[in-house]
Amino acid sequence: MLMPTNSSLCPCGSKQLFSQCCEPYLRQGQLAADPTTLMRSRYSAFCLGDVEYLKNTWHPDTCPDDLGSDEPSNWVSLEILDCDVDGDEGEVEFRACLIFDNKLETLHEISQFDLIDGRWLYHSGEFKNEGDKPKPIAKNAPCPCGSGKAFSQCHFQR
Repeated sequence: MLMPTNSSLCPCGSKQLFSQCCEPYLRQGQLAADPTTLMRSRYSAFCLGDVEYLKNTWHPDTCPDDLGSDEPSNWVSLEILDCDVDGDEGEVEFRACLIFDNKLETLHEISQFDLIDGRWLYHSGEFKNEGDKPKPIAKNAPCPCGSGKAFSQCHFQR
């Protein structure tokens, strides 16, 4: 994915400009004030392939050694379903969609976050959609990214 410009909407789906939403976390080192903000910025990092940000915001006890540039990057939507903070622990339930092999895959997860030394970190997640199969996308259907274009004119991979 191309790097968003100052006039681009943020990949996290907030409908805010990238420069006013996730860019301060990804590019300027600003710390997320809560787990939901961290979740949104991490989603944007996945979209942009920013593995370094993902590593820096992952709890050191659970960060995978093999986290790398082969992470999926064709994410098309994020929906925050619920969030809760209790002291130095937080939880965010979300649904995120990506296109892989011309099929729409949905990740439904409840993520756990810990506040350590003033920084929220992603700890782990529980998948809620185990066994869900990717859904084929018809070439002439509207693209799931919300661009308004037909899938064949947007994210379709030949």
